[in-house]
Amino acid sequence: MNDTDIRDLLRQDHENTLADLEALRLEEDSRGALQMLDKMRRSWVIHALAEETVVYRALEGAEAHADPKTQADERFIEHELVEGLFEKLTRSRPGTLEWTARLNVARELIARHIESEHEDMFNRLSRNFEGAALREMGHRFSLAREKLQMLEDAKAA
Repeated sequence: MNDTDIRDLLRQDHENTLADLEALRLEEDSRGALQMLDKMRRSWVIHALAEETVVYRALEGAEAHADPKTQADERFIEHELVEGLFEKLTRSRPGTLEWTARLNVARELIARHIESEHEDMFNRLSRNFEGAALREMGHRFSLAREKLQMLEDAKAA
């Protein structure tokens, strides 16, 4: 069993996403940019779905008594907005003003989303779960990502 704390796995995914966005921003070859976008989009979908099903749901269950404003609804919407921007980027031509603008908006939204998770959600995870539970959540998150990756690979084949 993977014994990595869920917060460490999320941080790693977030760092990888930001690095991929920067590499995409710097890519000058149109074909290469579209291939990078496709890879990043699949990674984002896998991360978002695993995070929603494992982490957000666990927090919602642990905080069922809490103020409804602390629910994950905004984060679900942010995931959806980023996916929509990625979808529109796939229909844009790399290097154009539209491409650059959409990519910049996607990066800002993702950076804001990550910052919010690190400041708010990680604190909520610490308040609601002990070390063993955080590692178990990390294990479930890893399993979810693996299953989703297999589904994405099957779709792409």
